[in-house]
Amino acid sequence: MIPSRFSRAVPLLIALIAASPATAGTWEAIEQLPGQTPVELRVEGKPRNYFRITREQPLVVSIDGPARLRLTSRADLSGRKGSSAEYALRAMEGDRELERQKTETSRSAQVRGPAKGDKLGKSRRMVVEVPGGHHEIRLALEGLDAVFVRLHLAAPLRGNGPVVTLAPVDAARSVTMVEGQKAIPYHSIRVGKPVRFQLVGPTMLEMVTRLDFDSSMRGSHTYRLAIDEGSRRVREIEFRTTRSNTASYSNLKDRIPSKFDLLRVPFDQGRHEISVVLLAPVEGVAEIHARIPQPMVGDKE
Repeated sequence: MIPSRFSRAVPLLIALIAASPATAGTWEAIEQLPGQTPVELRVEGKPRNYFRITREQPLVVSIDGPARLRLTSRADLSGRKGSSAEYALRAMEGDRELERQKTETSRSAQVRGPAKGDKLGKSRRMVVEVPGGHHEIRLALEGLDAVFVRLHLAAPLRGNGPVVTLAPVDAARSVTMVEGQKAIPYHSIRVGKPVRFQLVGPTMLEMVTRLDFDSSMRGSHTYRLAIDEGSRRVREIEFRTTRSNTASYSNLKDRIPSKFDLLRVPFDQGRHEISVVLLAPVEGVAEIHARIPQPMVGDKE
């Protein structure tokens, strides 16, 4: 078993060097941290520096934004029975949750710990969008005794530029929402009938979602969505909403859209196939309009 080197929550200072800032889309590994000795794991024979998080001993990262912080986590499976384990990583600032990843992993044959007999899980990634200013971000673990995390830093993706609508590759139906002079395409999500998208990263997927109200629904209602990539759950979130007073569906006369909710999820480089899943209400229907930053010629993100 790899011993813990931390007796309390340890602040890790990440210095953003103004002379050579990370460019958008370029991840720079954080190999050393002031006053800390990383744990060296060998991934496919190559040494990689990780830091250890336990349920009792979170890591506190001091970071200046705007930036993106990427965590590559590997479960410490040493001494455990069974071939898989579930855990959750939470990025917190005070009482506010910035990001959460709930995942399941199994033992990896490509990674080795410093001690003979160490058992480590397959890698899982989470990206935390850090806004401008100074932030103290606490990385907390749930559901497992310990994980190891490798840290990377990058500049933020564009967030204020032009965006384009992302059409799904599969959806139960499409509807048109009208608000003022705008007519916007949405796609329906039902329990057991997710909406699926394909995209190429790095990019920021922005999703505008609404719950369908019928004539009997009064007051506020909740709905819960999940974002899946293959068997991995990228995000799960619950919204509480009320019916919109300004929007309607042009081709769905017996339903009224709720006020919109906005969800932004970053994706790393490569091709991604994701599903947007409705978890609740079981008999309900939600609608989604997805968009991504408009590709730029010569953009290396």
